[in-house]
Amino acid sequence: MNRPHLLPNVRMIAWAFAGILSVCSGLLPIPGIIPYEAWPEDSSLALERGRSQLAEGNTAEAIRTLETLIDTFPPPDILQEAYLLQATALKQDNQSKEALSILKQLAEEFPVSPFLNQARVLMAELYLVLQDREQALVQLYQALDYSTESEQRQHILSLIRQTELAQGNHLGAVTATLEEMMLVDHSARAELERMIQDLILRDMGEPDLLELIDAYSTRYPGDLATIRLIEIHTARGDEVLAERDIRGFLKRFPSHPYAQTALALLQSFIHKIKVHSHILAVALPFSGPMKTYGMDSLNGIRLALEIAKEQWELSSIGLVVKDTTALNAPLRVEMQQMLEEFQPRAVIGPLLSREIQNIGRLGDEYSTPFLTPSSTLLNVRQYGSFWFSTAMTSSVQAKRMAEYAILKMGLHRFGIIYPQSAYGRELADLFAKEVVHSGGEIIASEGYSEDQTDVAEQLRRLKEKDLAQYGTTKEEPTKTGEKRTVYTPGFDAVFLPGQPVHLTLIAAQLAFFDMNVPLLGGNSWHNPELFRWAKQDLDGSVFVDGFFLNSPDPSIQMFAQRYRSQYQQEPSLFSVQAFDAATMVLETIRNGAQSGQEVWDQLVRRSDLPALSGFASFSSAGILNRRLYILQVNNRTFTQLN
Repeated sequence: MNRPHLLPNVRMIAWAFAGILSVCSGLLPIPGIIPYEAWPEDSSLALERGRSQLAEGNTAEAIRTLETLIDTFPPPDILQEAYLLQATALKQDNQSKEALSILKQLAEEFPVSPFLNQARVLMAELYLVLQDREQALVQLYQALDYSTESEQRQHILSLIRQTELAQGNHLGAVTATLEEMMLVDHSARAELERMIQDLILRDMGEPDLLELIDAYSTRYPGDLATIRLIEIHTARGDEVLAERDIRGFLKRFPSHPYAQTALALLQSFIHKIKVHSHILAVALPFSGPMKTYGMDSLNGIRLALEIAKEQWELSSIGLVVKDTTALNAPLRVEMQQMLEEFQPRAVIGPLLSREIQNIGRLGDEYSTPFLTPSSTLLNVRQYGSFWFSTAMTSSVQAKRMAEYAILKMGLHRFGIIYPQSAYGRELADLFAKEVVHSGGEIIASEGYSEDQTDVAEQLRRLKEKDLAQYGTTKEEPTKTGEKRTVYTPGFDAVFLPGQPVHLTLIAAQLAFFDMNVPLLGGNSWHNPELFRWAKQDLDGSVFVDGFFLNSPDPSIQMFAQRYRSQYQQEPSLFSVQAFDAATMVLETIRNGAQSGQEVWDQLVRRSDLPALSGFASFSSAGILNRRLYILQVNNRTFTQLN
C-alpha cells in the first residue's frame, strides 16, 4: 500500500538540516536522513531502477522503489521526477486518486518544476478516468499554454477535443481540432477535417452554428457553418432567416465555390418576397455585440406576422431583412437600395441612435416610416417626420413614475440620488421636471460616481437641504437613558435610477441616516441581480418597466407562451418593442393602408394603435406613449401594482 509522504514544509526543513550536517565535520549522522554527499549516487540509482521497472511493466515493484526513494529525502531534481514516475505507476495500477495526490504534491512543492507540464497532462488524464471533465479541461488548457513541443501539443489538443465533445462544447472541440490540424501530417489532417465536417453537418444545432460563425466569421469553418445554417432554414421553410444567412455569406465569402448557389437561392427568395402585396423591411444587427438584441427583435417581428396571419388573415405580407453589421456600403446607401428595390410599407429598425443619425431623412424622401424598436433618443423626429420609436425612453419612464408616485401613492416631495452616467443624469433630470410639472417638489438632487460605494456625503447634503425646509429633529431617550437625536425627513420618497449593486448600498445608508421613506426607480432595477445584493431594505420599493414577463395580463401571457413555444427562450424587452412596432404597421395595413404615406398617416393620427400593454399613440417627438408596468419589490420577487 502507498504510504503518505512528509508534508512539504517538513521535507524542506529536513533538507536544510541535512545540508547543515554535510558541512559540520565531527557530527554524528542522524538515523533516517541520508548524508548529503551520499544523495546523488544512491538516489540516482534508485530513480533509474524505478524508471526501468516501470518501463518493463513491473508496476508494483516500481511503486515500492519510488516510494522508498521519496521517503529518503532525495535532492529536489531527483524528487520531482520520482513524483512524476510514481504517479504514472499508480495510474497504471488503477490507483487514480493516489496518483492525483502525488501530482498535487509535486505542483505544491515545485511550482516551477520542469516536470510540471507533464504532470498537468497526467492529472488531466486522471481526472478523465474519474469522470471530472471540467477539472481535466482546466489542466489541459494550462498545459497547452506552457507546451512548446509539437508532439506534446498535439496530444494535449487531442485530449481537449475529445473532452470538449464529451462536454457537448462543439465550438471548443472545433477550435482544438483546427489547431491540432496544424501539427499533424497530411493524412491525419484530412481525418481531422472530416471530423470537423461531421460535427458541423451532423451534430451542431443552430446555437452552436451561430457561435461558430461568430468565432470564424470570415474563414474556415465559418463558411461551412453558414452553409449548414442556410440548409437548415431553407429545409424548414424559414426563408426570412435563410435570406439573412445568404446575404451574410455572400458578404463574407464572395469568391467561395458555394457563392453561385447561394446567389441563385437568394434570387428565388427575393422573387417570392416581391410577389406579396405588402412588404415589411427590417434593419437589425445579427453579428457582433448587438446580435442578441437584433435576434430578439427579429423574433418579435416574426411572431407579430404569424399572429396577424392567424387573427387578421393578413397572408400577403413579405419580410425582407437587412443585417446592419454586414454591409457592402454605408448604411444609408444600402437602406436606399432596399427602399427602391422592395418599396416596403415601413422599415423596422435600426437599433442604435447613431444609425438613425446616419440614415437621417431617408424616410421622408421615400415617404416610408422607420420605426426603431430600441433607440432611446428623446426626439426621433429631429431626424425626419417619418421616424417613430417604440422604445421605452427615459422620458416615458420618468413621466410614468412621477405620475404614479404623485397621483396613486400620494407623494409630493422627493430627493434624488443618481449615478453620474448618461442614463442616470438623463433620468434624474427628466424625473425632476415631471415632478415639478405635476405639482410636486424636489428637495435635492445628488450625483455619485459609479465606482463609489459610500454616498454618505450626498445624503448629508440632502439632509441639510431638507432640514432647511421641511425636515425635523427631536431628542428621544435610548435604552441606556441617553438622548438620541432622531431625524424625520420632510420629503416623501427618494428616486434612485441606479444599478442593483448601487441600490442596495444606498438603501442601507438611507436607513442609517433615518431616511426611512419609499424608494422609487427605473427599469434598471428589473434585474435578478437585485436579489443577489438586496436584503430587506428594498422591500416595498417601486419602479417602472416596459415589460413584465409574469404579468397577469392575458395579452402578455399569450405573447410569452407563443414566444417560448416558437423560439425556446424567454422574450426580452427588445422582443416586445419590436413586436409592438410590427403589430402597429400590420394594423394600419389591415385598416387599408396601401403605401408608406398611408401607414404614416395612421401612425401619426391614431390613438388606438395596438400594443401588448394596451392601446397606444405616438407623441409629437415620435415616441410611443405606452402603458408601463409599475412593479414592486417584495420578499425577493417582483409584483405588478397596476
